[in-house]
Parts: sequence; C-alpha cells; structure tokens
Amino acid sequence: MNSRFFLLLPVVVLLAGCVSAPKTDVYTYRSDIGGPGIDLIVDNELDSGDKPTELIWLNASRIRQGPWDAKYYLEVRYEALAQTGYLDIAPGETLTLTLDGQTMKFGGVGSLNERKETGGTLVEHAIYQATVDDLRKIAKSKEVKVDIAGSQRTIHREFKRENIEKFRTFILTHMGF
Repeated sequence: MNSRFFLLLPVVVLLAGCVSAPKTDVYTYRSDIGGPGIDLIVDNELDSGDKPTELIWLNASRIRQGPWDAKYYLEVRYEALAQTGYLDIAPGETLTLTLDGQTMKFGGVGSLNERKETGGTLVEHAIYQATVDDLRKIAKSKEVKVDIAGSQRTIHREFKRENIEKFRTFILTHMGF
C-alpha cells in the first residue's frame, strides 16, 4: 500500500500543476522596480441588448498609496462605431449610479484626453474618483442602475448578476466587506 501511494503521489502532483485557476476579471499589478500596486476589475461590460450601437464598461481600481492607504476609482469605457459618434463625456458629475433606489453621483475630468479611434471604432474613457465605501455599496447592492451623461445624450444601463459578482469579488479579494 505504501509503495502504491508513493508511486501515485508524483502523478497527482504533476496533474495538479496542469489545472488552471478559475477565470476572473479581477487583477493585481505590482511593479518590480517600484511604483504603486494596482488592483482592478477589467472587462466589466454592461449589457447593451441584442443590437447595441454602443458598448459600455464600468470598471474599478485601487491604487495603493503606501502600505495602508489607497485611492479608488471608477472607470467608464465607451465604444461605438464612427457613425454613432463619441459620447463626449464632459468634466463634472457625469456618472450617476442608483443602488437599490439610492442615488450616488461621481465627478471627474471627463474624456477629452481619453478619446481615440481604432479600426473604425471610437473609444472613450472617463475616470471618477470614488471611496472604498462607494465600492462596497456597489458590491452589496441587489440592483445597480448606471447613467452616463454625454454632451448630447445620456446612456442608461443596468448591472446584471455577473457585474455585481465582479464587484463583490474585487471587494472581498482586496478590501473586505
């Protein structure tokens, strides 16, 4: 029996090394030469329906400021075909989240310096400063509605279950409830 165990153990260890970790959209970046560590949610795409004219992501990040402090951000990513045009997010309170009926407004510098065209697709980014409590509220919510105000129109989206789960994973992994 002992010899079987010792023969089987290396095979199990080799096979266990081939198993990949579960897929997640929560990542951590640490620089080997210094600089702050960054934890982030990426690819948190909000549902745009069957035939979308534009796509929206609402991501979050934490940038470490020493061993105990950090700055927190929400990032809106907008993508559309050239004929749809830019959303043109201006400076100010242009991101509104409604969490279980409670409204939260976020302000930022807009997207003027964060617009580009890539292969016929318009891409626009806007960054909003948040607090750890803001991110926790999002993660604890049952219903999250998102409104992004552009210069000509406002885009409305709602979180699906997987969007809330990404925020929960982010909070549980990096901050705790």
